[in-house]
Amino acid sequence: MILQQARSRIRSFRRGFSLLEIVVVLTVAAVVLGAAVVIMSSPKEEQSLREEHSKIEDMVRQGRALAVTYQQPFVIELTQFEAKLRPLANPQEARSYGGDERERERSSVRQLEEMNWPRIEFINEDYEILIRRWGQLDFVLLDDKKAESWILEPDGLCEPLSLKLSKDFGDISLARIYHPLTGLAEDEELTITAKR
Repeated sequence: MILQQARSRIRSFRRGFSLLEIVVVLTVAAVVLGAAVVIMSSPKEEQSLREEHSKIEDMVRQGRALAVTYQQPFVIELTQFEAKLRPLANPQEARSYGGDERERERSSVRQLEEMNWPRIEFINEDYEILIRRWGQLDFVLLDDKKAESWILEPDGLCEPLSLKLSKDFGDISLARIYHPLTGLAEDEELTITAKR
């Protein structure tokens, strides 16, 4: 009897792993590998989103500085895949008020005329641009044919609005709100969902 038990134990060691054990180990390995891929790709996606947002944020800061410097409103025109910065009015049509201000304004008009307008930043075509204006509840997808205007006033103010860059039907997106005084963007919502 003892000899039979010893033989059965030796046979069980020789059999190896059961099919169930192999399936469980492979499943665990697949889950760990999938999690590692998501963790490794998330920083790349987030960095790409932030780079595209920074193009717009830099343009807003530049437009605010120009508006304050030249005491003239500037506008950022947003369409799908691009943002344009230009003076709101033609620099030649700038108003003059008189005296020394008139001469300073003429020189600033000449400086504006010498600059190349519009200044354009292209947004990666992988991303859709959505906008939420002040008082709106939901983001609205920008139209390819109609530009959304965002005016930067000479007193340094701009309309507070939110921009969202999104791809893969919203699985990857970053929404940022632009402050009306500083023009700096703060994160509202970041979504990076693993592909299934």
